[in-house]
Amino acid sequence: MNAVSFQAKTERLFLLFAMRETVGDCQAIVDAAIAQVQDECKEDADHYDVLLCWYAAALANLRWRQMIAAQGAVSPTYAGSVPKDRDDSGALAFAQRLVCDYRGMAARLLRDDVFIFRGI
Repeated sequence: MNAVSFQAKTERLFLLFAMRETVGDCQAIVDAAIAQVQDECKEDADHYDVLLCWYAAALANLRWRQMIAAQGAVSPTYAGSVPKDRDDSGALAFAQRLVCDYRGMAARLLRDDVFIFRGI
């Protein structure tokens, strides 16, 4: 797979996860997710492996869901109106699980930069 097909596949997967018809105004989110995933790759890894497409798309979906949740946290009210409660926590939690799952699937291609210190 090359960079162009990697980008296209990631965009299609993002549309699937986000339940959108077009990438449109989310293009920057998808591009940033791809850049982040590429930066996490090991030097000797195939930077265009299909598993990385899934991980990048899940990451873009998470970023998009975070933006949607943040927008829902502020709801304008008008005189005499009652704001409608909106709870995006379920979709956000599911998006986080997708990122963890797909990062795990692509783990052999990614650097492990996590350092855990445990005190005894």
